[in-house]
Amino acid sequence: MKRIIFVAAGVVFLALLGLTFLGQPSDQQLIKEALEDAVKASRDGRPGGVLDNLSGSLQYNGDDVLDRGAIADYVKRAKPDITIVSPTPVIRGDRAIISSAVDVTMRVGPASVPMHIDQVEITLARESGVRFGLLPTKVWRIRSVTAKSVPASSLGY
Repeated sequence: MKRIIFVAAGVVFLALLGLTFLGQPSDQQLIKEALEDAVKASRDGRPGGVLDNLSGSLQYNGDDVLDRGAIADYVKRAKPDITIVSPTPVIRGDRAIISSAVDVTMRVGPASVPMHIDQVEITLARESGVRFGLLPTKVWRIRSVTAKSVPASSLGY
């Protein structure tokens, strides 16, 4: 009986390992999914979904963003609806850069405030993650956002 359990566990492990390496989407697809997940979570006011797609070493306009709690509060409060006009990344190794205009609509009390930002640079980095709770995989997370025309104080964090 023990032998059957060990063989079954081995087969499941090998199947998961195969799925990890053979079933991995392209970098382009992983980046697209990360951005879509973050944008949808932001629009829904779910900070956890946004924070999952942000690097632990996130920067905004060159400054380190250390207070992830402030980002979570902002997402819950403003529920920003973000549209990246041209979300096509330029991938170079473990980095990807998206240069695009961005439209943002934030909630301020009962009102919605639209904002158009002409030049935004979003840098993503390939980082290690886990799949199925135990297998290593690659994930793309937002490492930095540069929007010189919008100071962080105007965003509420």
